Amino acid sequence: MKTVSLLCALAIALAPAARAADEAAGVILGATGHVTVERQGSASRPASLGMKLEAVDVVVVDRAGTAEVYLKGGGVVHLRDATRFTMPKTADTSGGRTAQARLGSGSIAQLESGLWVLNDPQGSLLVSPMRGDAGWEAGDAAVPLTPRYEALASPSATFIWSGGPAKARVVVAKRREVVWKSAPTAAGMMLTPGAALPLSAGEVYTWWLEPEAGGPPLTAGIPFRVAAADVIERTKAVESELHALSGAPADVAAVDYLRVAHYAGASSWTRVLELATGMAPSDARDRAMAAAAAGLRLDPRTASQLAALLRPPVH
Repeated sequence: MKTVSLLCALAIALAPAARAADEAAGVILGATGHVTVERQGSASRPASLGMKLEAVDVVVVDRAGTAEVYLKGGGVVHLRDATRFTMPKTADTSGGRTAQARLGSGSIAQLESGLWVLNDPQGSLLVSPMRGDAGWEAGDAAVPLTPRYEALASPSATFIWSGGPAKARVVVAKRREVVWKSAPTAAGMMLTPGAALPLSAGEVYTWWLEPEAGGPPLTAGIPFRVAAADVIERTKAVESELHALSGAPADVAAVDYLRVAHYAGASSWTRVLELATGMAPSDARDRAMAAAAAGLRLDPRTASQLAALLRPPVH
């Protein structure tokens, strides 16, 4: 029953995002210099990374300015130097002569689902059906940080936890049958079993911590699932496509945001959190981190702790 409830919660969580996709025409992926958005019946506003655009909005780029716009349906439009671009009324991904990139059609639905989750003003609430009890145990109790209540976009897992004894063992079960148990490992380490823990696409697993010497579990079981095979393949394609889009320095922010959106659409929240920690401070970054924390069912303090552990070391 817990497995069914988890999958139902995931479906409920993403349904509002799909509806929101029908109400938006695109998203600002990047802007430098003086860039504004004109909307009928309201004053023009400065363009910002993550701003959701409606049909017939006009993106205005002054001299020496640049902007990147994602069009619903897969087009990435690059605007340069004294340009006015009117958002299409329908899903037109050509963008005229300014369109310089197009994502593969198989990537679009999942990517857009993630974009609307991240850009809805109440985006982090879209995963509220997955929230559990408020707060965590105080003191030095062991807390499983990742993976949790999410889908893995590749058939491998990395386990991280905080607190508890100096060392503990990770136990992984599939349908109540234990399939792997780790060697004693210190809290705060990234434990990646690799081939020792083969995971199957579409399957749900549970993991918990137990003492180094065995005995009663230190934590409750935390579920996660491996994404369906088509999502795993789509992730590989998206990474390849985004790598091709990242040639120009001005496109770095746009590519980062599209990558975050893809993993949000896949409900791969640890990856969203990891990517967001590397983004420049912005409202879009804050929304991504809030959505990831909600999806992982972590309070802000614990989510920040996980983000710090995921952040690459500075040399």
